[in-house]
Amino acid sequence: MLPTPATTHSEPGPGHALSMTARRMAAWAVLWCLLMLIGASLAGHQSRLWSLNALHSQGSDRLLHSINRVRNALKEYRYLPFLLTQNADVKRLLQSDRPQQWSGVSRYLEQMNLVAGAGGLFILNAQGRVLAYSHWRDGEALFAGSHMHAPYFTQAQAGEQGRYFSLQAGQAPAYFLSAPVYVQQQFAGAAVVRINLLKLVPELPERGEFMVSDDQGLVFLASRPGWQMQSLTELSAQQRQVMLEGALKVSLWRQPDGKEMLAQQVRLDDLGWTFTILTSTQALQARSRVVVLMTLGGGFALGLLLLYLRERHLKKRSQQETRSALARNEAQQRTIISRSEVGLITLDSGGEILFINPMALRQFGVSRPLVAGLKLSELLAGLEGFLPVQRALSRLNERNFSPVTGYEVVGRRGDGTEFPLLFSIRRMRREPSSQFLVTIIDISRRKKLERALRQANESLEQKVALRTQALADAQQALVQAEKLAALGRMSSAVVHELNQPLTAMRTYIAICRQLTTQPAMLQEYLPDNLQRLDELAQRMTQLTRQLKVFAYKKPPVLGPVSLAVVIDQTRLLFRERLASGDIRFECSALDPTLMVLGDSARLEQIFSNLISNGCDAIDSAGGAGQLQLTVQALPERVQIQLTDTGSGIELAMMDQLFEPFITSKPMGSGLGLGLAIVASIVADLGGEISAHNGDQAGACFELWLQRA
Repeated sequence: MLPTPATTHSEPGPGHALSMTARRMAAWAVLWCLLMLIGASLAGHQSRLWSLNALHSQGSDRLLHSINRVRNALKEYRYLPFLLTQNADVKRLLQSDRPQQWSGVSRYLEQMNLVAGAGGLFILNAQGRVLAYSHWRDGEALFAGSHMHAPYFTQAQAGEQGRYFSLQAGQAPAYFLSAPVYVQQQFAGAAVVRINLLKLVPELPERGEFMVSDDQGLVFLASRPGWQMQSLTELSAQQRQVMLEGALKVSLWRQPDGKEMLAQQVRLDDLGWTFTILTSTQALQARSRVVVLMTLGGGFALGLLLLYLRERHLKKRSQQETRSALARNEAQQRTIISRSEVGLITLDSGGEILFINPMALRQFGVSRPLVAGLKLSELLAGLEGFLPVQRALSRLNERNFSPVTGYEVVGRRGDGTEFPLLFSIRRMRREPSSQFLVTIIDISRRKKLERALRQANESLEQKVALRTQALADAQQALVQAEKLAALGRMSSAVVHELNQPLTAMRTYIAICRQLTTQPAMLQEYLPDNLQRLDELAQRMTQLTRQLKVFAYKKPPVLGPVSLAVVIDQTRLLFRERLASGDIRFECSALDPTLMVLGDSARLEQIFSNLISNGCDAIDSAGGAGQLQLTVQALPERVQIQLTDTGSGIELAMMDQLFEPFITSKPMGSGLGLGLAIVASIVADLGGEISAHNGDQAGACFELWLQRA
């Protein structure tokens, strides 16, 4: 029985192939849907353009037909002015001075108007006044007015056929036709016909919307009463242009109710009117939607057909590939198992060995007949110490079997020797019966390398420990050397400082001894010499006092100290020094209640050393300078700055400024312990100190102390 080899990373499994196929199918489906949507959109757009072309053609015919009907309707009234000018009664009325004749002519005009169906007929004299009117029964107000300045009268007065369009608020739109009346070749008046344009509505299109507007864009005739007397610009505010085939551009208007209308316009130059025909596009929109749905439906059906054909083809090809793959896998399994670089063993549910590959035979040093029918536990040594492996082998025939991967156990060869191996076991799900695949990897070489690496690490750790000890010894030697160097610098400074007073003291002592032999001079010179000896002793005491302060053991308990009191007391100590050196000491206003943590003696020592250094720096720069002390209180700390106008701090000494026995003064002027003492005291008080050169000149010492 051959085991089924584990799936390697180089060949994707069936699930991966299925996921790849599903992703490809999804990608093709998305692409097909996009193509269908694009095709449906193009088909709907093309259908809409064709329908717009058809509507445009139909609308053009309707517009031309409507214009012809309106023109024909106006032509029916064109003869009336000339007919009235030939009437003898009309001429006699214009020649007569008796207005009584107007009634007969008015009745004549009334009858003519009833026959012609015009809006009104009237006769004007040479001054433009109405002499006779067809609506004389209800239009008496017309007789009172003058028409001298009316365009139709002036045109007739000039011997022309008058034409005039009138649109006045509160009145129906009217069109006037006029003709001159001549008596004995003299202009005697004019015959005027008024046409009520509202009567022309029946002559306009019966289907669809329409409107007629004047040159000012005011609509005076419309299929909807609400459009009359409105601006054409407002009615066409929501419009857009669409380009049809043949570079033909049409306008689409959107009505307030949301309906879209195709607008076609023509202006009549002789009348000054603009005819507008509006055709609803709802039918073509419905047709376009039908085309889109049909295109989508056809594309969907075609996609289903192609999918069905593809799946059928793939199914046949898959069946053929499966048969071929089974045959190839059978041959490949034997080759892979035989050439595998790891040991492979198949077990049944009882733990007996069903198959073992050549690598496993070499690892255990046995032959195939010897292991046939053996249990795997007989090839392993000391399973009691490897609980997971023992539990897995005891539960092969149970549902709660759990695989083991990469567990180190000990194998037993045929000659009885043992070797370490990496053990893995899992259920073979491809087999119909319960079988298990065991993977054996000999890790003897790895164990040897691990032991060698462990020994190397131990040796390296020993070397590191020895090197660390050597570095520690070297560091102790450096510390001792630094101590000796500091002691040497201190000894040199102390010896030099004390040598001069001692020499002077020996001299004065010798003088005193000499005076004891001369009693006459003893009373005169002895007190002066003793005074000088006392001063020299005080000078030596002052020199050694700094060493005491430097080695002073600080008190462990700190308390609140008034900063203003400390600064005032220190300033009093330097009053004579400041006055003699022409040094101005300026200090910001101090709050008497401002307390810092420390003790008065050490705080006075800090400010004494800082002020003394500032005075020395000003003296070295030529004298006559200034010391500036500023105090700023913060919530938890106090910032103190002392600035002088001296020569500043040398950059080479900036890093060693607060170290002991480091000084820029000449030999004999100090031990170099002042700033070291200040730094030590500040550190003991929990503060900080730093120094830098000022922006203008001199040095600036910045001190931070804790608020009490």
